[in-house]
Amino acid sequence: MNNGEVVSVTAGAASFSHIMPKIMCVVGEWMNMAEKSLNNFIKTMPLSVPMSIAAVGTVASVLTGQKQLHTLCGIVWLGTSVLHSWQHSNKMKSDALKVVEKMKIMDFVNIPTSKIDLFIRSVEISSYIPGRVRLYSKTLIGNRSKCDEVLDYLNNYTELDEVQVNEVSGSILIKYTPAVLHGNIELTKVEEYIKNHVRRK
Repeated sequence: MNNGEVVSVTAGAASFSHIMPKIMCVVGEWMNMAEKSLNNFIKTMPLSVPMSIAAVGTVASVLTGQKQLHTLCGIVWLGTSVLHSWQHSNKMKSDALKVVEKMKIMDFVNIPTSKIDLFIRSVEISSYIPGRVRLYSKTLIGNRSKCDEVLDYLNNYTELDEVQVNEVSGSILIKYTPAVLHGNIELTKVEEYIKNHVRRK
């Protein structure tokens, strides 16, 4: 190889290395566009017809006893159903939340929905009359730091007029004005729970 050929090869390599990043950039942009187009196509692709055909095929294959056709239709039906669910996942979540809220499922299954709700369920409800609640917890007896923690926590609720925590007996006395407390939905739910679970009314 003579000097002219070496110079030509070197110049070609330099030119290629200069243009290669531009090619890669264009290819990358094209791949991003293709991915977005594919995602958009999948999200907007109508699936009701293939789902219906697969469903009918699955039922028909059972009636005719064709196992291979039944398996194929079942796979297509499952695949299109999963894809359809993915397409409408946001709407399904929104609808599910609406159903939970409308039916008050959390209240029905009696699951705590807030920190104070959970706290009330962890103590014994000794007595209740509107405006005055006495709670009891063995974990508070002789535990000054825990008593202070409970006192500080409950005092964060401005709807409560007075909170007393007794380290000796483990009792918590809460006084409040019902009309004021009922302005707080969270505390109103807690009061309802207390009414239904008090040991001594």
